[in-house]
Amino acid sequence: MQGVLDDALARLAGAPVATVGAGRTDAGVHADAQVVHADVPAAGRLAGDLAAARAALDRLCGPAITVWRVRRVPATFDARFSATQRRYRYRLCDAVAMAPKWRHDTWHVGAPRLDVGAMAAGGAHLLGEHDFASFCRRRDGQHLVRRVDGLTVRRLRADLVVVDVAGAAFCHQMVRSVTGCLVAVGQARHGPGWVGEVLAARDRAAAGPVAPAHGLTLVGVRY
Repeated sequence: MQGVLDDALARLAGAPVATVGAGRTDAGVHADAQVVHADVPAAGRLAGDLAAARAALDRLCGPAITVWRVRRVPATFDARFSATQRRYRYRLCDAVAMAPKWRHDTWHVGAPRLDVGAMAAGGAHLLGEHDFASFCRRRDGQHLVRRVDGLTVRRLRADLVVVDVAGAAFCHQMVRSVTGCLVAVGQARHGPGWVGEVLAARDRAAAGPVAPAHGLTLVGVRY
């Protein structure tokens, strides 16, 4: 998707443009509220009427991308490093069958119904700042200490459970790995305390399967 946006911006700017996003998402993960910045030439269609630029950019990006807003920002603004919080949501369907329209953004875990209370109790172990090595795919020796500001598990309707996670930043596959562990707790394969044990292990193998990418959506970024 970033390549599509870069190409559209280049057509409007009349020169190559590289975007910087608020956060990179795993392949297959959705974004309802991605924020990007780009340096564009002073001349060109992007330098004039911003409302017209937004409409033109939205058309060029095609149906898979919606451009909600275009605005000028100070040179000091960085979509990635200026962000103070990112919010993700994971959707889970625990009914025997799932509506076809949900198949692109919801993990169908099937019956039995998930124990939302147990999942919430398990997630409480992850609040605050910790070494999340058990929940992350390490890249090039990166440190894996992260802070989780909020984690809630709610049943929105009879067949839909959502896991909402908020924090300043997340490492590769972290939210998906956390969700996979919470589903194991919700299905009574482990107790809530097991999530704390996985965290303390600091071992990727301790966490078990990672939740599929398609159920996860970036839903907000704060600055």
